[in-house]
Amino acid sequence: MSDLPLYLILPAIAAVVYAAAALFFKEAFRRGAGTLHTFVVTSWVMALFFGPFIFWEKGEMQWHLIHYPLITGAAFFIGHWITFAAIRIGDVSLVTPVMGTKSVFVAFFAWFIFGIHIPGGMWFAAMLTAIAIYILGKTDLKSTNRRMPLATGLTICSSASFGVCDALVQEWAPVFGVKAFLSILFITVALLATCLVPFFEKPLKKLDRKTIAWLLGGAILTGQQAIFISLAVSLYHNATGVNVVYSSRGLWAIVLVWLTAKLINKRTEESDPRKLMMRFTGALLMFIAIVLAVLTSH
Repeated sequence: MSDLPLYLILPAIAAVVYAAAALFFKEAFRRGAGTLHTFVVTSWVMALFFGPFIFWEKGEMQWHLIHYPLITGAAFFIGHWITFAAIRIGDVSLVTPVMGTKSVFVAFFAWFIFGIHIPGGMWFAAMLTAIAIYILGKTDLKSTNRRMPLATGLTICSSASFGVCDALVQEWAPVFGVKAFLSILFITVALLATCLVPFFEKPLKKLDRKTIAWLLGGAILTGQQAIFISLAVSLYHNATGVNVVYSSRGLWAIVLVWLTAKLINKRTEESDPRKLMMRFTGALLMFIAIVLAVLTSH
């Protein structure tokens, strides 16, 4: 038991928190918030969370490598931006399962850019994760959309961008100074996101207080889970394993939606035998992938 990588608890917690944040955003959307509102406000909140980290950096910061966090911040921003573009073209039920490919991209870019050895078991876990999330998400696909191929392509590009980001964080953050790196990264994202304010569907001040509350609640939860993921990736040098465990957020989202529906006595489609079997299969593959990631991690 002492040999188990306990740091993987961080992405496990982050997965649950992310799923909870998604419920907050879902309610904010229902009340009139736009995708850009969510993107920009979340970027600001994450910058507030990570901004002070630079003052806690005890080591000597390598300022001549300032381009490291700036490039990584740009990759993070691009990933988020493409994700929202995909959501606009397609829908969340399509984007969410395809985002499961991120763990595969993390493994690929860690190997391709930095030559990091990825154990065979971890590659298999990453592949299983992508398949599991696709199965879990496919149970929620409600319609065929002519623009779905474009939305799928954009989502894969988004996953690739996030994969690059995590590979860069894993390798560059320890060199620059982990805390300062994360601080500059998320400040960069916030500054870039601010450029999108003129393109809001409507001004933030036009949203009612309850909508703002749901939006901020989701943003705060997103910021909290980002801290867990960023620290796990930058400190423990196992971005692939972290992302395999983190990908369980798709499963937790289904669980939380089901529990919420039960609590408010909302009728659900859980009685569909085919849908139940698909979700069970996806959950089983996810469990196997997480076990593989834990056993393969060092």
